[in-house]
Amino acid sequence: MSHRPADISTPAISVVLPARDEGDRVGATVASALTAAAAPDRVEVVVVDDSSTAGRRPRITDAADRRRTRVIRSEQHLGVGGARNLAARHARGRLLFITDAHTAFSAGWDDEALRLVAPGRIVSVTVRDRASDWRGHGCRLVVPYMGTRWNTAAPADPARHVQIASSAGTVVDSALFTRLGGYDEGMVHYGGFEPEFSVRAWRAGAEIVHTTAIEITHRFKPPDECTAFLGAARTAMVHNCLRFGTVHLPESMILEMVRLHALEYPDHVRQALVMLQQRGAWQRRAHLAASLPYGFAAFVQRFALHDQIGRPVPQE
Repeated sequence: MSHRPADISTPAISVVLPARDEGDRVGATVASALTAAAAPDRVEVVVVDDSSTAGRRPRITDAADRRRTRVIRSEQHLGVGGARNLAARHARGRLLFITDAHTAFSAGWDDEALRLVAPGRIVSVTVRDRASDWRGHGCRLVVPYMGTRWNTAAPADPARHVQIASSAGTVVDSALFTRLGGYDEGMVHYGGFEPEFSVRAWRAGAEIVHTTAIEITHRFKPPDECTAFLGAARTAMVHNCLRFGTVHLPESMILEMVRLHALEYPDHVRQALVMLQQRGAWQRRAHLAASLPYGFAAFVQRFALHDQIGRPVPQE
């Protein structure tokens, strides 16, 4: 089900917002995106209501904001990747600005996005914590665990390459997003979508450049809310990490990855391994090996990648 905005000129930028049980936060994010834009008429917002519960569906109260917003309701819980992909399929903008449903935009963000994004370039924007002065400048990959860590130091080079663009601020040419195949829908609900997409983009010959000229202020979950959320999502997250590694890592590192997750999450790894087989991770690995111009070794070489205890990553 979709609510379409009144007929407006074709936008240059589509802001992509997956939303599950976000309620009024969606309206605040839409208002921020449009108010902070230098030219709001060239911006549309595409919200996917990812099977929110009654009473917590996206709410956009301002009539002007609603005219520039499309809300697509999914009765099935798609998860982060599927919801973003659905929004991208409905987006009309040349650029996609992928963010979360609880963010605020810096002034003139649209000018900078149009200036920085190119057909083979993805832009990672600066993410700021709403409750502090902390800032994240893209992420780096933890191998072979297949998690990520934030880069917390601002880059000296204004056009610095980063390994991973974050979920709260990824800007990509819509044609490139389509060519890459969007986010991996073989993953489940939450966790791992952004690093897998970023590694796949590098392997496809694209680049990811970080900018401090666009800043997204993000509501990070408070500790008690975060603990409950992660507890409920843990099996999916373990599966997603295992799928990510199975698809991209050298085969010699896959067993070590599984061992690390088994030691940390013994109550979740068995079901995660069952899901890994059911959802065709090895077939996905073979497909990407045949279709992408570069292997994981190219990513390793570009960033002189070491594993989490400092050993060089094999380039088999």
